[in-house]
Amino acid sequence: QEDDTVSNLKPKPIPTDYSFENLFAPNTEYKYFENSSDHPFRFASNKFQMVNAWWLAEASLLAYVRDDDFVRNSLAGAGLYNVEFFKKEGTQSFVAHNTDFIVVCFRGTEVDDVQDIVTDAKFILVDSEQGGKVHMGFKDAVDLVWEDMKEYIENIKSDSGSGQTVWFTGHSLGAALAVIAADRYGDVHGVYTFGSPRAVDEDFVDDYYACTYRFTNNNDIVTMIPPPILYRHVGMVKYIDGKGHIHDNPQKWYKKIDQFNGHFSHFINVLGSWRTGAFDSIPSDNINDHAPIYYVVKIWNNYIKDVKS
Repeated sequence: QEDDTVSNLKPKPIPTDYSFENLFAPNTEYKYFENSSDHPFRFASNKFQMVNAWWLAEASLLAYVRDDDFVRNSLAGAGLYNVEFFKKEGTQSFVAHNTDFIVVCFRGTEVDDVQDIVTDAKFILVDSEQGGKVHMGFKDAVDLVWEDMKEYIENIKSDSGSGQTVWFTGHSLGAALAVIAADRYGDVHGVYTFGSPRAVDEDFVDDYYACTYRFTNNNDIVTMIPPPILYRHVGMVKYIDGKGHIHDNPQKWYKKIDQFNGHFSHFINVLGSWRTGAFDSIPSDNINDHAPIYYVVKIWNNYIKDVKS
């Protein structure tokens, strides 16, 4: 007989409002970490866990919310009662923890934040000081909060004496910062990124040891930049296709066909929206697919499909 905590699970609906406001504005309507008590974070696992991907995708979406009390309450609902914010200029992040694990989460780019745009634009490669080179703007953004953040994490582990596992995450710009920060910290149990741009060079990749899973959603444009002439990605690819299924590092021909189908499907959907008067729908599938809510919803739907199978 199927457990009630499994049988009662329902897939989350894929957003059909393609407006920038609906997809990219800080989301305070979403119920964060719903069902988290029945589907806990597997903090001791050394392997990929879809439930961990869901937890960290939720945290990455939550990082965009500017109301600190809302963020604290949402994390408390997931059993993460201790939260500290690290904010300086364009860098926005939080560290949340309990007696079992610590989550370090960086916020992604906000188009109305000039400092974020400046950070993204500093695309010169500079010495990471850990081995290899990294995007200058991303390194500068981590530098702004790193010393305080590192000291805070070390104090948590020292005070508790329980040896919590440490996890880094983020969406978009936040994903790039999470990779750089995880490399600096070193004693990392896992890194899950969503919609990450390329942020490092090949030497950095060769010297990088954190266990990392990199989610990319269909035609997400941010995952395709900067171009792979000097820049590289890190981590095992988890590709979300146009139908929401997740694949481990699929072959190029499959991705090309799927991405073409994704463009076509989005074009049809947008035409339908325009016919109903929703002229604020994002016409480009490349931009649409970068929305953090898609990562959360599609990862959750894959998780419940796995536990029910």
